[in-house]
Amino acid sequence: MKKEYSRRQIKKIFIAILVVFVIFISAWRIDREFFHPYIANFNDEIRSDVTSLKFTVPKDKENCEKIGGVWKKMGPRPQEECNIPTKDSGKDCLSSNVCEGVCLAELSPEDLRKGMKGKLFKTNGKCSDFIKVMGCRAYVYQGWAQVVCAD
Repeated sequence: MKKEYSRRQIKKIFIAILVVFVIFISAWRIDREFFHPYIANFNDEIRSDVTSLKFTVPKDKENCEKIGGVWKKMGPRPQEECNIPTKDSGKDCLSSNVCEGVCLAELSPEDLRKGMKGKLFKTNGKCSDFIKVMGCRAYVYQGWAQVVCAD
């Protein structure tokens, strides 16, 4: 005894499958957006973004000061070097590629500690005041901030 389905029954089955599929996709999107967002591994890209300069920095005090730079000892290095103020300081950014310097996020001290343990944060940032930034800061790359310590 072979059971035959009418067109109406086939249409109902198709609609039911379609509704289940739409519900499944909607639930998956809600889960990915709010509960388990995709966090890409941007370690190499962020480190490259942080350590590369976009233009040549003068190597002597006279040329540094001519272009409005600050000549001083930076970080643990024994020698003085030039740091140039940026023209886009404070501008909103999602990555350093839109800044003269780097894109930095403001994190609370608690979040900064979590970031030093490897946590990433979905956030926007602001362009840095200078092209070189020292210390442990939250660098933003494609809307994700990671804490990197640069000396």
